[in-house]
Amino acid sequence: MERETNNVKPGLPHAGDGGPETVDGSRQVEANCQLPIANCASDVERETSNVERCLDARASRRFGVAQVWAALLLLVFCAQGLWLLLRAPLGDAEVEYLHPPEMSGRLVSPAMASPVTTLAARAASVDINLPATSRLPFLLVGVLLGASVWYIARRLYGNAGGFVALTLYAFSPSMIICSARVQPEIIAAWGMFGCVFTAIAVAHTLYAPHNLIRWNWKRIALLSLAIGVGTGAHFFTVLAILFGLAFMLYLAPGRRGTTLGIAAASTAIGLAIFAAMHGFRMSAILASARDAGGFSPAALASSPAGPSHFGGFTLRMLAAPSVWRMLGVLLLHNSPGFVLLLALSVVTLAVWRRTRFFGNLAPLLIAAALIGLGLVFPYAAGFTFVMSALPFLFVFTAGVCADLLESRRAPLALGIISGALVMHAYFSISGLWRL
Repeated sequence: MERETNNVKPGLPHAGDGGPETVDGSRQVEANCQLPIANCASDVERETSNVERCLDARASRRFGVAQVWAALLLLVFCAQGLWLLLRAPLGDAEVEYLHPPEMSGRLVSPAMASPVTTLAARAASVDINLPATSRLPFLLVGVLLGASVWYIARRLYGNAGGFVALTLYAFSPSMIICSARVQPEIIAAWGMFGCVFTAIAVAHTLYAPHNLIRWNWKRIALLSLAIGVGTGAHFFTVLAILFGLAFMLYLAPGRRGTTLGIAAASTAIGLAIFAAMHGFRMSAILASARDAGGFSPAALASSPAGPSHFGGFTLRMLAAPSVWRMLGVLLLHNSPGFVLLLALSVVTLAVWRRTRFFGNLAPLLIAAALIGLGLVFPYAAGFTFVMSALPFLFVFTAGVCADLLESRRAPLALGIISGALVMHAYFSISGLWRL
């Protein structure tokens, strides 16, 4: 259990510690419930009464002032998405998802490569002549992903971290654009994010008292849903299973048998959902995977790298300016304010040891892995990988910012972070207004 204790954010009390005393003890319980996921139920030696009291206090405060402000930010995100959704005409790729062509040089159609995208778009546009209605399910998924980002960041870093992460997400042009179009990236990003952090949450409960383990089935069901929906949007989201399993094995070294069983059950259910979207036809499943990865003969023949390279990858591409320009455009497209906070967070992580704990390092490692895969396979699933990395970058940035706001330089950090967030919001709103 020593490793688990070291992963908890420094300077914060544990769920079983005394904490600040009050007359009725309510403040103590509330503070403990704001801690990382591990603090309420990760140590087998903690008393069951303390854990139950923490859970009861959290349940009684599920909706308060913090949730109201978070809902307002999500409403602003939704308003920006609706503005773009109603003004921008349907693109050719969106039309293909709604009305796939008949074997137009592809191994399979976009509808086969991303069945979730087609199902969502067609379900929303049934008996409705407005093309924009086909985009509404993707905006809903964008709102759900934003709520997930806020929930995870707040659980890990407190209210300050939650609001920094949600502000970065709510005014991210990339997230708004992906949520306002018929395309699989926003659903794949939700699947990747949900799979990784649900796996971490499941691992944290494996040391809980036995009377609390009964709640694991909810997280297992959510993990299975994230795998099924994510792979149904883009097959390469299946890599989230490997990321989640690695974190589960690391966080629960004494429960690896249980960990493997939970991971196997969740993966089997998730892949069964994915197979059901293809009518349980193995040929359709294999064709979907090849087309989603850009490995079909037609896709490879049309790629700039030529048909002789696996997925369009060569070592020369790592030094190609166009590949790195894709990453630079994506980051700058999310506003200079976000780039400033991200750079500040990376520098702070390098020079300040307190920020190097599991809650900060986990999202950074996932984001770095996804960006690396996006650079290696830019003509396969490159854009999907890089877009899926953004929510993890928002959470990482929020974690380091929360640490800075608790340091001795808090007033200076507050000024820099607030200014960068205002710049971030202005960049997003002004860009939409010019459309």
